[in-house]
Parts: sequence; structure tokens; C-alpha cells
Amino acid sequence: MPTILYDMKLQKKYPYLLFAMLLMIFSSCDLSEVFEDEDDMDDSEAQIMTAKINGEAFSAVESDDTLIQLDEVEGDLDLNGDVFEISISGLDFGQSYLTTITLSLQGDDYPSLMEGSQFVGFTQENLSSGDPSGAAGVVAKVSLDGDTELGGITLFVGTIDVEITKLDKENELISGVFSFVAYDEDNDTDIIVTDGVFTNVEF
Repeated sequence: MPTILYDMKLQKKYPYLLFAMLLMIFSSCDLSEVFEDEDDMDDSEAQIMTAKINGEAFSAVESDDTLIQLDEVEGDLDLNGDVFEISISGLDFGQSYLTTITLSLQGDDYPSLMEGSQFVGFTQENLSSGDPSGAAGVVAKVSLDGDTELGGITLFVGTIDVEITKLDKENELISGVFSFVAYDEDNDTDIIVTDGVFTNVEF
């Protein structure tokens, strides 16, 4: 096998190998003591995203108080004049899987974005008319051996509702609630995300 191809295949597997090694390291200890999500959720500065995916709990908590941080919650602001995109994502590191939820909120008037602002799904009509306002959601669950259990997106094929419940532009912190139905093309089924909450996400 050519070295370049071998290296590419190894690089593709590397994240899963890393997660597998971490899993083996911690398999001998009680993960509930190492990753105390419930205690972290009481941390007023923790970045949190929680939801239910087809009825199963999703919880990503990123806290400075966590001994070993594997979950991840992050946000990002892309601003061009008044046109904006805020992306918010959470990664829930389970004992045998990784689950991610990503939200994209877009609009054309960042100065008017405030607590109570609501977003619904993009339509082909509003995009073709030049209106960038809307939201999209993506959800995926992958086992540590690389098998995709589910994966879907809302863009044009699902529904989404997002409401901002707290916005601090000066300190770039955002909180909100969300729900969406994403279409999983590979399995020809809907993925239902309910009771979604994101808190203190830095963007």
C-alpha cells in the first residue's frame, strides 16, 4: 500500500483510536466520579447544552471545574456588516459513542438581535430572495469504532425553532432553547430533538 494512502487511512482513524485509548484508560474507574456532569451543571459559568434525541438524554457540559474535559460546548460569531451567523455546538462524550448537536442562527440585523429573538428554518424562497434569516440544526451520533448510528440535518427537509433567552453582546454570551426535526437520509427517517437548552455559550 502506498505510504500516502496508508497515512491518510491512519489519519482518518486517529480520532477514533484516541477516543478508544481514553476509554480504556478510564474503564477501570468510575466515570461518574471523573465527569461529574450534575455538579458541573450547577456551575454558573459552565457552558451547557442539553436535549433529548429521539427521547434519549443528550448532555454536553464544559466547565473549568472538570478534572478531565471531554465534553465540548462552543459558539462562534461570523459578522459581516449587520449580517450575522452564530453557530452553537455541543459534543457529548459517552462511554461508547460521541453525539453532537450544532445550531446555526443567521440574520441580517445583528444590532436588533436580543433576548426573545426567534428563529425558524430556512426556506428555499427566503434564500433565493436574498434574505439570510433562519436557522438550521444538525445532529449526529457515532460509535467509537466509527459506525454512524444516526445523522441528520434540518435544512429544507426538517423543522426547527430556536429562541434566545439571554444575550450578552458585550461579554459574548448566549443562552436559549431549541427543538428540531432533522432528516436522516441514510436511514430515511426523522430524528426528533426536543427540550433543547444551551446556556452561557461563549461566541
